[in-house]
Amino acid sequence: MIANAAEIRKFSVLSLGWLTVIFGAVWIVCWIAGVFIPACLANSSFDFAAALSEICKALTPLLAVMVFIPINAMFMVLFERRGLALFTLRKGPNRVGPDGALQTAADAIKLLLKEDITPTGADALMFTLAPVVFFAPSIFGALPLLAAVTNNHQLFQVVNLPTGIFYVLAASSVPVVGIVMGGWASNNKYSLMGGLRSVAQAISYEIPLVLSIITICLLAGTLDVVTIASQQAGGLLNWNIFGGGALVGLSKAIAAVISPTGASFFDIITTYYPYGWWSLLGALVLCLSTFVLFGVYITGACAEINRIPFDLPEAESELVSGYNTEYSGMKFAIFFLAEFTNLFIVSTIAVVMFLGGGGCPLPDWMNPLCYPAIYEPLTKLLSPVLWFLIDFAHLIDPATFWAALWVISKTYTLIFFAVLVRGTLPRFRIDQLLDFGWKRLVPITLVIFVLVSFARGVINFHV
Repeated sequence: MIANAAEIRKFSVLSLGWLTVIFGAVWIVCWIAGVFIPACLANSSFDFAAALSEICKALTPLLAVMVFIPINAMFMVLFERRGLALFTLRKGPNRVGPDGALQTAADAIKLLLKEDITPTGADALMFTLAPVVFFAPSIFGALPLLAAVTNNHQLFQVVNLPTGIFYVLAASSVPVVGIVMGGWASNNKYSLMGGLRSVAQAISYEIPLVLSIITICLLAGTLDVVTIASQQAGGLLNWNIFGGGALVGLSKAIAAVISPTGASFFDIITTYYPYGWWSLLGALVLCLSTFVLFGVYITGACAEINRIPFDLPEAESELVSGYNTEYSGMKFAIFFLAEFTNLFIVSTIAVVMFLGGGGCPLPDWMNPLCYPAIYEPLTKLLSPVLWFLIDFAHLIDPATFWAALWVISKTYTLIFFAVLVRGTLPRFRIDQLLDFGWKRLVPITLVIFVLVSFARGVINFHV
C-alpha cells in the first residue's frame, strides 16, 4: 500500500507537469498568432497588414488544435500506461527522462523513424489516404468545442457555430470511413474483417449516442455548445445530469422547509414549480432520465472510438491488430494519434453536454471564484506569468482560465475512468456487442427521449 501511494504521488506529479507543458504551449501559440502578430501588424504601413491580422486571428483555433493534439496524445499514452500500472500494482514506464516522463516522446521518435511499408497487392492510394481520413476529423471536429471550454473567449468566437454540436457529431462519424478504407486497402483478411466490424459497431452505437445528445439539445433548446455549457452554470444541480436545473426548485424548497419560514412543503413546491406535485414528479423523471443518458453516451462513445471492452475492430487475440495490422511508421503513428485524440474529444463533449462545461461544481454562493475580491489576488499569487498575460497581452482572462481549468479536471477524470474500464473489463464477443447496442441502448434512448419531452413540458421548464 505504501509503495502504491508513492506511485500515485509520482503519477500525480507527472500528470501535472505534462498538463502544464501542454496547455502552456497552446496558450503561447494562441498569444503569438492571435495577439502578438496582429499587434505588430497594426503598427505596419503595408497594404495587406489588416487582412493578415484577421487571417492570423482566424487561424488561431486551428493552430491551437494542431499544437495540442500531438503533445496531448503523447501524454495520454503515458497517462494510460502509468494508470494501468497503478491498477495492477506495477511501476509502468519510468526509465526515459525524470521518472519516465519522456518515455512516449522517445517512443514517438522511434515510431516515426520506422520504415513505411506498403504490402504487396494493396491499393497504395487508399492505403495512404486511410490514416488521413481517420485523423482529419479529430482536428476539425474539435474546433467548436474550443469556444465552449474557454467561456467563449474572443480568440475562439470564430468557431462558435449556432449548430456546433451537430457539426461535432457529423465530424465524429467520418473516422469509421478511414478504418474501412485501411482494412480493405491492406489486402489482408484480418484487416478487412476489422474494418467490417468497425462499420457494424458504428452503426449499432452511433444511434444511441446521437439520440442521447439530441435529447440534451431538446432539454437545452439549442444546438450551440457554448449556450448549452453556459446554461449549466451555477453549481452541480444545474448540470444536465441533474435534468439541467430541474431539481433546483426542489433544493430551494427543502432549504425553505428547514429554515424557520413557517410555510408548508406543498406551498413551497407550488412556488417553485408551476404545476405542483406533477411538476415535481416531472423534475425527478428528468433527473433520472439524464443520468441514464449520460451512461448511454459514455457507453456509446467508448464503442465509437473502439475502447475496451468494445475494441472488436482491433481484437489482438482474434485479428492480430485488425484494421491497422499492415500499417507501420508514420501511417501507424497517425492511427495511434487519432485514437487517443478521439478519446479526449468524446470526454470533452461529455463535459460540455452533461457535466457543466467550465462551470465550478459549487453553487455560486459557495464559489469563491464568483467574488473578484477573492479570485483576483488568488490568481496573482498562483501565477505571476499568467497574470502578466491577463494584464498586458489580453490573451486570457480569469473567467477563461478557471473555466479551462475545470474542463481539464473533468475531462481527464473521464479519461482516467476509461483507463480504469480498460484495466477491469474483458472484451465483448461481436454478437454480444451488437445485441447490446440494438436491443438495449437504442430502445432505452428512444423511451428516454419521449420521457424527457413530456417531463420538460410538465414542469414548464425553461433553462
